[in-house]
Amino acid sequence: MKGKLTLFSALLTLTACQSASTAIPSKYTELAVTEGLLATAQYQSLDRIETRYPIEGARDGKDGCATLEYVITPDYQISEVQIVDASARYFAREAVQALQKWQWQSVPAGLITTPVKTQTRFEFCLENKEGRCALEQIAKRTSCRGVDALPVVGYRVMRPN
Repeated sequence: MKGKLTLFSALLTLTACQSASTAIPSKYTELAVTEGLLATAQYQSLDRIETRYPIEGARDGKDGCATLEYVITPDYQISEVQIVDASARYFAREAVQALQKWQWQSVPAGLITTPVKTQTRFEFCLENKEGRCALEQIAKRTSCRGVDALPVVGYRVMRPN
């Protein structure tokens, strides 16, 4: 039994080493982050499809955030999306899904001539009709980084028992 356990341990170690060595290196590792790029006037025509408030967060009455870092290529393709900050996995999941749906056709061609790395902070807030989800209010209590901030407002629906 001890020999089988040692063999299993060795195979597991070799498998872990193999999977680590086959990782694809980033083409844009050395690219610096351009803070607030999409918050500038020239990108205001970008159609940012509305982000869904995660059902888990709404059900539990939770606010949260997620900051994504990604590369925009000159042909407006999004690549190398990374989660920089997230207060919960479900906020990060919804932010990534929304980013992948953004409509870049409305942005004028030629604004980007070389790949650009930037970040967007998604702020998830449950509104209680007291204005607590205004971006200025959210910014005071966020735990995520990023200049380009998008509010995602949800409403908690209570079901009668």
